[in-house]
Amino acid sequence: MANQLERRLRKHGVTTSQWAILAMLWSRDGMAQVELQRLLNLDGATVAGLVKRMTVWGVVRREVDATDKRVMRVYLTEKGRKLESSLIQEAESVNAYALQGFSEQEVDLLIELLARALANFK
Repeated sequence: MANQLERRLRKHGVTTSQWAILAMLWSRDGMAQVELQRLLNLDGATVAGLVKRMTVWGVVRREVDATDKRVMRVYLTEKGRKLESSLIQEAESVNAYALQGFSEQEVDLLIELLARALANFK
């Protein structure tokens, strides 16, 4: 699934790592860079590099937090917001292809089991 998603995202000039950051910001714009790092389970240098490249690309911008100058917040630009519908459509298409032939109950069970497996790593 990851390889298929990577191929589809690449058509839009986006990597899966960039997709992960965009998806977080689409749900909660203005997250602290360290919060992105924690939620994505990536090291600080990786997130800093990704955000820097995405800033140059023009899909995000960084700002120092108004109340805590040590915190760097990441915000979507208009260009970043415009990617949402097409990239989510690509991800949904990959998910639909992978889950074809599964009943709704099987999908629910699969999601539950995967969530439990991922929780073991925390």
